[in-house]
Amino acid sequence: MDLTPEQLHGACRRVVAIVNGKGGVLKTTTAANLAGQAADAGHNVLLVDLDPQANLSEDLGITQAGMGDDAGAPLFDAIARNRELVPSHPQIRPRLDLVGADPANTKALIAWVRAHVGQPGGQLALARAIAPIAPRYGLVVLDLPPGEEELRRIALAAARYLLIPTQADISSLKGMRLIAQQFGEARHVNPELQLLGILLVLVGESATAIRKDVRNTIATDFGTAEPMFRTVIRHALSPAESARKRGLLAHELETFVPSRAETFERLRQRAAGATVERAVSSTAKKVAADWAGLTEEALIRIAEREAAERAEQ
Repeated sequence: MDLTPEQLHGACRRVVAIVNGKGGVLKTTTAANLAGQAADAGHNVLLVDLDPQANLSEDLGITQAGMGDDAGAPLFDAIARNRELVPSHPQIRPRLDLVGADPANTKALIAWVRAHVGQPGGQLALARAIAPIAPRYGLVVLDLPPGEEELRRIALAAARYLLIPTQADISSLKGMRLIAQQFGEARHVNPELQLLGILLVLVGESATAIRKDVRNTIATDFGTAEPMFRTVIRHALSPAESARKRGLLAHELETFVPSRAETFERLRQRAAGATVERAVSSTAKKVAADWAGLTEEALIRIAEREAAERAEQ
């Protein structure tokens, strides 16, 4: 039985789309760590990759393990062939399921969406695929590529919440403004869509002036700076490289930071001429705390929105 748009949006009440019109602003990293931290906190989470580059598979260690082939087939089959959506990688972490992507199937999906998104009900294709399984999860996270406007249209038509990561540079803020415009357009199809928040990323710990400038820009674009998350994801290149290389999320990488005794032992071995693998930077602990802070803020905001909606009923 086909669900009405209202029923689809009701089923997708915990769907969060991670979007920005510019690349390099940690969209995939945000999706992976938000989903992973929420799952680690006890929530059942579904992570959906809509990017043909399939970087989520790398962040989760799937690529390194050689398990990423044909990962995008389940989502293509669900949307284009009207089959039941099943995770390509169930329980990739405890309580975390992944609907993956791959270059061939995800590009085929993009072609299908381009051909159908303008047809009646076409924008709801992703919502129809997700709605039957979304109630099994406390959170559904969508990772979007920076391009592919058609994919953004079906994602915004399926999501209840929009989360926008952005850097402080001009091009990133322009990408955010583009999404702000598309957010308004999407609400004609999906009136339940809400802005969950804007996340400032890759900023130095002491860059208070930059943070203030971004808040002012957000206030201009959205009418208020309130959508901005208090948490800021710091710039830390070494932990980011270590995490992706190992296929670990930030809170998982944190456990590999050596103790003081282990650090001294590494130095002793190096002094003796041994080849020692580069240690994980202690900054990884601070980065993990950043992602934990974002996850807590996001989940609190969702709970508060839902409580307000119940109070209005």
